[in-house]
Amino acid sequence: MQTYKIGFAVVLTLSAALVSAVGAQQTFIPAATVEGSRTTPALANDAEAVVTALEREWAAAIIKKDVTVLERLIADDFNGTSPTAHTFTKTIAIQDLKSDRYIVRSMVLDEISVNVYGDVAIAFTSQKEVSEYAGKDTSGHYHFTDVWVKTGNRWQVVASHGSRFNEDHQVS
Repeated sequence: MQTYKIGFAVVLTLSAALVSAVGAQQTFIPAATVEGSRTTPALANDAEAVVTALEREWAAAIIKKDVTVLERLIADDFNGTSPTAHTFTKTIAIQDLKSDRYIVRSMVLDEISVNVYGDVAIAFTSQKEVSEYAGKDTSGHYHFTDVWVKTGNRWQVVASHGSRFNEDHQVS
């Protein structure tokens, strides 16, 4: 099993460098409410569309506490950083949902853009959620940078970093 230890400053620097160096493909998906989606055969060769669908599926699985989907989408060596600067693993993320430590009542993705670099994709998302963590209201607007890696025929998220956004997001 490969381990992907990537710092987000490095990812963002690499992302910017690759965009300018090779002209990365980027897809912008406008506002949508997460209802879940599965990758269809028609999307299989379009990495931006696949990762976009996987971002929506991940958000829907969080709301539904669908551990089977979360186990499939999140890599075993996943590393996350929450908007409150706490780090977490795949195990912690799933356990927090199962134990009701993290409760998400709704999650609306109002922007998803994806840059693809071969078998690596960087997804930038903006979302509004109604949630609580450890009994405290954590509802708000968040931006996430997620790193997806394709191994064989399967995309999995290996890293995620979130930031709280205190104003309504304006799509530029």
